[in-house]
Amino acid sequence: MIPNWQTWPGFDFIFFDCDSTLSTIEGIDELARDKGKFTEIKQLTDAAMEGEVHLQSVYDRRLKILNPTRAEIRRIERHYRETLVQDAAEVIKALQFIGKQVFIVSGGLLAAVRPFGTWLGIPPENIRAVSLRYDHLSGDWWDYQQDQWGQRPDVEYMNSELTPLTQTHGKAEVVEGLLAGRQGRSVLIGDGVSDLAARPTVDMVIGFGGVIARPRVSAESNIFIKTNSLAPILPLVTSSQEQQKLYQTPHETLLNEGLTQIQSNNIMLNYIGCKK
Repeated sequence: MIPNWQTWPGFDFIFFDCDSTLSTIEGIDELARDKGKFTEIKQLTDAAMEGEVHLQSVYDRRLKILNPTRAEIRRIERHYRETLVQDAAEVIKALQFIGKQVFIVSGGLLAAVRPFGTWLGIPPENIRAVSLRYDHLSGDWWDYQQDQWGQRPDVEYMNSELTPLTQTHGKAEVVEGLLAGRQGRSVLIGDGVSDLAARPTVDMVIGFGGVIARPRVSAESNIFIKTNSLAPILPLVTSSQEQQKLYQTPHETLLNEGLTQIQSNNIMLNYIGCKK
């Protein structure tokens, strides 16, 4: 079923998940791969993302198994750039061109997610992820020269900062805080059950199955994208008047590609409607 673009509402605030949405990887899983513990960690990640277990029950458990250093976590950001989802950067640029406010709200690690997001052009104040505490007595703790700026790369993970993003229903709370005092319509795009949990605070949830098609997300999101490109997001979050602004600009090709993907039945509309 194809939306009626003449009446389709636009959205002012666009929230993206990061892992398996803007990037084709789960950062924590790639960290595990680098440390030879991929299978063990991926099983925990998948269980949380499918909603089989609560995210909070596995979040710190995964990090304690991996015991990463600050430098290892920073390398995840390079993995994110190398595995960018098709059309992700172009969609963000087009949305910002017509005045949309773009955010990242992620259960990933802030030291990797924030520089990745700013590289994509998203303001750092619009990016939320999980910050970590480090054990400053680990590594070469006696080497004061190495830590003169308080950023010694060899310090090891100690625990995560207290944040709702380590909990299954935490995104709703974070998104609600970001929307406080703002007037307009909001949409969240993500691949996991934790993204579905944000439905009470946004007008629509778009599930992205281009990396991993999770059955519950496919069934319960308002719209589900089956293609491996984020191009359909552009027409799905813009009104007909906003789409007109993209014609005869460098973004017109991407808009048309998104419309073609929709017409090719690469999206599922489970429920055309918005939270009032």
